[in-house]
Amino acid sequence: MKLEEVEMKLTESAFRVDRAVCPHCNLKMHKTIENKSLFEGALTFHIIKLKCEKCSREYMDLEQAQVYDLFLAVRKLKEKPIYDVAEKISQQIILNNRRSRHQSFGRE
Repeated sequence: MKLEEVEMKLTESAFRVDRAVCPHCNLKMHKTIENKSLFEGALTFHIIKLKCEKCSREYMDLEQAQVYDLFLAVRKLKEKPIYDVAEKISQQIILNNRRSRHQSFGRE
């Protein structure tokens, strides 16, 4: 069997999930927005999830998972000394840049 080369172009929206079916219940999932606040509401993260009404399982696309990761990192860091916070934020930025480069590698 001979493989044939195929050229594809993907846009940024190709990685967004707008519709889904629950893999456990086989029912259509509904989009929900969860607001997570830090620093007495001074910073709010809006996280879009797809939720199954039957089993209550929730799923996020890659972009929303990165927002949630950032929320968790900031929440964890808010109680540490400022020099620790700066170091952790720098590490998160480096990690996100690596992810972005890795994702864009296949699109060029």
